[in-house]
Amino acid sequence: MKINQIQLRYESSFVDQQYYFYTAPIESNFLIKFNLDNNVTLGNMQLTLRLPKKYGRESISIVEMEGSYQLINKKSIFKVPNFDATQNINVESIHYILINRCVIGKIIKDLQKTFGKWTVLIGKYSCMKKLSVLKYDTYIQIEENQFVTFLQTNQKLLEDVIKLDFFIHNDNKLEYHYYLNNELVHQEFIVKNTLQQTSNESNCEPYGQRISLGYYYTNYNNSNELINIAYNTLSYCPNGYIHIYDNNNVDELVSLTEVRILNMSQIYENTSYQFTYVTYINIVSLNQSILPNLGQIYNYQIFGDTNQQSLNYQFKVPLKEYDNQVHKVIFFGDMDSNWTGNKSRQTFDWFQSIQNNQSDYDVLIFEGDMAYDLESLDCQQGDWWLRNMTTFTSYYPLLPTPGNHDSGDNYEFDFYRISFLSPEKPINTQDNYYNFYSVDLGLVHYIFYNPTNIVYNECNQTEIDFMVSIMENDLIEATKNRDQIPWIIVNSHYPMYCSDATDPMCSQNFIALQPFAELFSKYGVAIYMSAHQHNYERDAPFIYNQSQNNTGLITDGPEQHLIMNSAAPVYIIEGSAGQEYFTPLVPYPAQPYTVYQTGYNDGIGILYIQNETHLYFEQIDLVENRVVDYFWVVQTRGLTSEKTFNILLWVILAFAMVLVIGLAIFYVMRRQMIKEKLLN
Repeated sequence: MKINQIQLRYESSFVDQQYYFYTAPIESNFLIKFNLDNNVTLGNMQLTLRLPKKYGRESISIVEMEGSYQLINKKSIFKVPNFDATQNINVESIHYILINRCVIGKIIKDLQKTFGKWTVLIGKYSCMKKLSVLKYDTYIQIEENQFVTFLQTNQKLLEDVIKLDFFIHNDNKLEYHYYLNNELVHQEFIVKNTLQQTSNESNCEPYGQRISLGYYYTNYNNSNELINIAYNTLSYCPNGYIHIYDNNNVDELVSLTEVRILNMSQIYENTSYQFTYVTYINIVSLNQSILPNLGQIYNYQIFGDTNQQSLNYQFKVPLKEYDNQVHKVIFFGDMDSNWTGNKSRQTFDWFQSIQNNQSDYDVLIFEGDMAYDLESLDCQQGDWWLRNMTTFTSYYPLLPTPGNHDSGDNYEFDFYRISFLSPEKPINTQDNYYNFYSVDLGLVHYIFYNPTNIVYNECNQTEIDFMVSIMENDLIEATKNRDQIPWIIVNSHYPMYCSDATDPMCSQNFIALQPFAELFSKYGVAIYMSAHQHNYERDAPFIYNQSQNNTGLITDGPEQHLIMNSAAPVYIIEGSAGQEYFTPLVPYPAQPYTVYQTGYNDGIGILYIQNETHLYFEQIDLVENRVVDYFWVVQTRGLTSEKTFNILLWVILAFAMVLVIGLAIFYVMRRQMIKEKLLN
């Protein structure tokens, strides 16, 4: 390059028998040629060594002795300053990453630096195992209590010293020799596989990340699938991975378990529907060896490839077993992310606030109807939904059940089925998509089912009987475990009761779903959660459209805030998360079972699992930011005699304590009155 306006100084001195610095003025208008291959970059420092030619047979070596690295050739030595985790050195066209301590996040950032044509990692074997999903040219491992070298030297080396000599043959072929105590024990040729390089046109930027529970939380109890994390990319990116870490000892890279393609043009081939949307769903399964501590918060970052990554997120692994603590679950449904009329925006903002505050909720349960609709505008509605829902699904596990607006134009739930994960049972197929699954979390057994074909009268009696048998088999298994998991909550998009007299769902569903209602009564289901109607509604425990007045229902005034040992579930409609598809004229005229309804404001429900006998639920209006409805469910039937005795004992003790405190207060007040009377 031609220097016109600046002067460079090339300083020369002799230090410690090893370091060389040369000084020479560079005058204006001098033409100076820099040989970039002879440039060594170390952080912000640069050093010119008398290095071999680019494709010469003279070697350049790296030496690590007693915890410090040295670059050595026949004439010069440059001592690398001590470093904690990693150090980057670029010699000729090789990018060396020296690893003292295996900090995966730091190594990933080092790999993202675009230095040279070759990337060589040098470190311990234990670190190499953790980095297997990353892309680099070679990893040279050193054993514990051994030292490594780079560059020829006449120095006498200590015992158990490894020396590595590198020879660049051409841009696609690198050779290195591995010496142990100056004895050649291994040599290897490294050839670049250019066919595996990611195309510059590939869009591997991850989006729409969503956490879901694995089969560990089902009665399969499979610890090999604890948590699943799914994310989308617009290109096929099979080399993606997730970095999982915490503040203790977890620091892992986990490669993809599965890549699904959602190609809507193929799905609707030979139909009148015109779709061009294509996306790739990348799935990573995390087991208990990666997430050893349930109930703990873990951090993670998604890499579509080495250079395209997400922000840093965190999630908490829910406990499957009860830990004597109060646990909270969020329920919501019927929600889009269009925001043209600002509907659902308050819901998203609320989710953002609880995430910012690291509020502790076990899971999110979505009661169906996403995006309005997932396949609208050539699936752009669904794609926007995936991108926006990251607000909450990147932090909390999502347990969804599909609604009628999730079925697609062919009514086969393709977008939903391929995009959203749940630990479903083998009876779910594309031809007969029941979306049935159940999970155990603490004291609650949650059931999810999809009776779309039943409520729309699009299936025969054989199919109905089969689905009823699936439900009963699950309830039987749950009942066997009632001592440990006393509560059962059923989730479906479709309400059993609702108050809109003009909607067949409200006037006919209790008939269509009667076989299920009988099971819910038989096996003591506490709450039936649904959506579909675009507001919040709570309905009293009815069976066959009749009130269960003689089943232990206790009313706290007309609002019935306490339901005890009911023979039927409390029916909840959670359809007020915010959508602009249809604006109902709510509240509707009350029906005999109607207890409470809200208007059209955004809202969500929160369930507090207090203990084995008490659940507390509240509905929050997110526009007015207040609790608009609440109720307690108390359940003592079905407990063992020992537990019943313990509960009664605690009740008696509590009553005795209140009585003692009351008597003490009465005694103090009486003495004060006598004292005042005497003084008067």
